[in-house]
Amino acid sequence: MTTSLWGAGIFLVSFLVHLAVWRVKLPARQTKTLLSIMFSALGAALCLLRIFDAPFTAGDYLGVALLDISLILSYMITYSALEAESPSLIIVMTVAAAGSAGLPRDEFDAMMNDDNLVKPRIQDLLRDKMAYLEDGKYRLTAKGAFMAGLFTFYRGILGRGKGG
Repeated sequence: MTTSLWGAGIFLVSFLVHLAVWRVKLPARQTKTLLSIMFSALGAALCLLRIFDAPFTAGDYLGVALLDISLILSYMITYSALEAESPSLIIVMTVAAAGSAGLPRDEFDAMMNDDNLVKPRIQDLLRDKMAYLEDGKYRLTAKGAFMAGLFTFYRGILGRGKGG
């Protein structure tokens, strides 16, 4: 029970720090900053527990760390959908904004274009240094190629092929 409280408490503190930082200034590289905040909080908390001689076994420290890391990674999945609005989120929000009157299909089709769906994702790749533009062509960096390889590998395991 104690490890659960500490793991969740550390995550809560790092989440509140994240909110405070975002209120002051939205970081250019949000995912990197968020991971830095959350893993720094975990490291600092584990060090403080050790310094103040908490009655923890090695298994307790591991349990706290695993719970906090699980919460961090779960939040990262959720946050990425909010950071760059996903196509599904854009569609739902657009249709919801139309209310009970509904959204005419031609207006919907006009709004759902590359400017709203594709170009923001390309800008995210450039900002996160996963791709770069050279001679009018987008190219993957080593980091981008690694990530693409991970997704391709995972989709292969699921039997989904390379497509989206």
